[in-house]
Amino acid sequence: MEDDCHDDEEPRLKYQRLVGTLSDVLKKDAVSCMGVSDRFLAVGTHWGVVHIMDLIGTQVKRFQSHTATVNQVSIDDSGEFVASASDDGNVVINSLYTSDIQTYNFWRPVKAVSLEPDYSRKQTRQFVSGGMAGSLVLTGKGWFGNTNVAIHSGDGPIFHATWHGKYILWASETGVNIYDTVTSQRFGRIERPQDSPRADLFRCSICWKSDTTILVGWADSVKVIEIKERSKHDVASGLSPKYVDVVYQFRTDFIVSGISPLGDALVLLGYITDLSPLRDVDVLNPDIAHQKAQPPEMHIVDLEGEAVANDVLSLIGYEHFQANDYLLVYLASETETDASYYIVSPKDIVLARPRDIDDHIQWLVERQQYAEALCAADAAGSEYAGQSKVNTILDIGQKYMATLMADGNYLEAAQSCQKLLRTDQQLWEHWVHVFAAAKQLHIITPFVPLELPQLSSSVYDLILLNYLANDLDGLLQIIQLWSHDLYNIPVIINAVHSAFIRSPESVILIKIMLELYERNRQWDMVLYYGLCIHKPGVLDLVQKHNLFQTIELNALLVLQYDKHFIDAPGFQIPAFLEAMYIPESTSPPFQVVQQLQGHSRFLHVYLDALFINDSQESHTFHTLQVELYAEYDYARLMWFLRHSKFYSIPKAFDVCEARDLVPEMVLLLGKMGDSRRALMLIIERLRDAIEFTKDQNDEELWEEFLKYSMDKPAFIVGLLENLSAHIDPLRVIRLIPKGLRIPGLKNALIKIMTDCSVQKSLREGCEEVLVGDTWESTQNLYRQQRRGMRIQENGQCAICGGNTTNLGSLSSVTGIDSTPDLIVFFCHHQFHESCLDMDASTTNLQQKRSIHPHEAASMTARTKSTMAHTDRAIQSIYVRSNGHRIPAPLIPLAYAPTSYKPGLICPICRSSKRDAMQSV
Repeated sequence: MEDDCHDDEEPRLKYQRLVGTLSDVLKKDAVSCMGVSDRFLAVGTHWGVVHIMDLIGTQVKRFQSHTATVNQVSIDDSGEFVASASDDGNVVINSLYTSDIQTYNFWRPVKAVSLEPDYSRKQTRQFVSGGMAGSLVLTGKGWFGNTNVAIHSGDGPIFHATWHGKYILWASETGVNIYDTVTSQRFGRIERPQDSPRADLFRCSICWKSDTTILVGWADSVKVIEIKERSKHDVASGLSPKYVDVVYQFRTDFIVSGISPLGDALVLLGYITDLSPLRDVDVLNPDIAHQKAQPPEMHIVDLEGEAVANDVLSLIGYEHFQANDYLLVYLASETETDASYYIVSPKDIVLARPRDIDDHIQWLVERQQYAEALCAADAAGSEYAGQSKVNTILDIGQKYMATLMADGNYLEAAQSCQKLLRTDQQLWEHWVHVFAAAKQLHIITPFVPLELPQLSSSVYDLILLNYLANDLDGLLQIIQLWSHDLYNIPVIINAVHSAFIRSPESVILIKIMLELYERNRQWDMVLYYGLCIHKPGVLDLVQKHNLFQTIELNALLVLQYDKHFIDAPGFQIPAFLEAMYIPESTSPPFQVVQQLQGHSRFLHVYLDALFINDSQESHTFHTLQVELYAEYDYARLMWFLRHSKFYSIPKAFDVCEARDLVPEMVLLLGKMGDSRRALMLIIERLRDAIEFTKDQNDEELWEEFLKYSMDKPAFIVGLLENLSAHIDPLRVIRLIPKGLRIPGLKNALIKIMTDCSVQKSLREGCEEVLVGDTWESTQNLYRQQRRGMRIQENGQCAICGGNTTNLGSLSSVTGIDSTPDLIVFFCHHQFHESCLDMDASTTNLQQKRSIHPHEAASMTARTKSTMAHTDRAIQSIYVRSNGHRIPAPLIPLAYAPTSYKPGLICPICRSSKRDAMQSV
């Protein structure tokens, strides 16, 4: 088929020629009419044959029903019966599924026939027919056989008839009539348009759009007719309940050979001819009848007659056909796009369908309008289902991207990849290589999928290597973003390392290697390159991954790592240095020291930290450290000299003397035993001899200093004012030469006396506090010891074994009626007082302790003397503290012991202690 519209205008219909066995039939015969159902086609020919074909043109059945041209065929709604009318005067009804054939003879050529819609289900088996006899006849079965009833006559030959629902419509020479089978009335008539050519020259085309809307095309006239109902008032006045109304009508510049609906538009099969010589003629001019015809056209117009689209149809043999040789047979459907339009000519049948979304997309693709095609597919959504019969979205996308790449629209092509390539791994990899060939990998990289689909590692390697060659910053960002599982990380590490060898000063390459080694869990390399770029927190890896050996092998790099710690005021050991002194460290310090030779400042930092961590381990370097402290950390030199015991004092003195470090020289002279030289140095340089002598606290040095000071009044006054706590002031006063005038001596002596008075007061105050606290503690102890003790019921004497709580049992054992006293020691051992005979106990104790027999007696005397002395001391404290004599309270009689029993100690516990001592 050819499209007569402008190339930029998309056609509304698509066309398909029916082939199959139809072509073989038409080689010997010609189509005269056709009927269609949703399952098959019924094709009538000029040889009187009715062919039953499937919808693609393959013959299923063949009925030789007539001996002349078949003018019209009709199929009932069930698709079981096919009726045909012929010029031989017969109407034949064939059953498709049985051998039933009904033949009706009307003696005159029959031009029209139509079965009632429910023909197969009704007993009446009615149909209408008409022809050259001029009558429309309703035929059906009655009680006594077939009956023929003339519905209408007198308007000339009947050329077309159709039974739709409850209405029968037919066309005669004068117009179109409508008959209601329910009321058995003809209620409507549409007259043939005036100035129209003769009725038999151009056949009337009729099509039902709906149950109440009829499309009529006759010659160059088109009418849209609606069946309407009258009001009850009009019906009561004698008018028919229904009437017809022409709602649209217009004229065309071609002959309408067929008419059908297309949504709100109309499809017209047009025969192109000059109408002016055909109007008001009775006989067609032979020259006109035999002139070569133009191909028919399919016109789509709106209800006002305005053209929407038109297609020229290249039907087989169109040059030899006239308007009445063409038919347009319409097969309705539930959706507009599924409707079918059969264009029938004597030698050809073409199926036309509304173009669907697939056709629309194909049309756009043919014109390389790929973006619009993709938009149309997206808009169609589930209707398109992602794939058409001709094109898939992937195919369209491939073509679209190829066009964009060819035009240099690389960014737009890359942005379309995710939408077009979706999850097709092979297509993704193909297009990555296409971008690589165009040297545009950096454009597609942000859109490359990392999962669903995940591409092969070689593709990701290709991208990374491209960035390595062209964009190091971009490479670092990608490595930080991508999972290392996507690419071959050893390959990338080797490539980056090779680049680093060529550009060893590149910080960005170090950062890239750091990221790669971290993802590859090569922690020693992570530590190394982290130190190179001073990455914060990188030294946390030392303990976490046991990298002590690595850090010792790169000691200089470690110290350079955070140099600002060293330069900062109030320098302290940086935390990262502690990693070099962990006990797990395997390398001895001298290996680190060897690395730091030539970097004395870093060497000082390391040795200083090592000394703080373990002074024993670094003792061989302490002499070296003296010079390092003097050079880089003088504030801590004195601290080091005081705390270290392993440096060479003479060498240290030489270092300090070379730098004129007087305080340190004094310290070292003191360590060497040359106190006099140290004193002289202090007196001459520091003017702080007194403090130095105090610190040394050496008697010979004091004597030397006193001799030196006796002819110097200022020194004498200074000694008197500052040394009362370190040396007896009388010793200084006795050494002062007679007659020496000493300014400030009086004040110095007054100060000495005042200090002595204060010291005396302090001693007395301390004594009062001490005695008071002692007395209070003694009272608390006495009260605690007099408290009752809990004993167990049915306790036993630790000596005799008798019951200590059941008095009756004791009398029965000893035979003594008196009640014995119970003695319980703090160790909770219980004894009868009679069992602890003091003389025996004393003797026992004397024997066990090997004490002289008179010792126990003397112990009593000493105890009483001590208590008397304590009473006098307390009395004295009260007198001094109150400022007047108030007798101190005596010890209450309740607190005083009623008797003193020397050596009253638990025999069991004493024996245990003695045995323990002997074992020791």
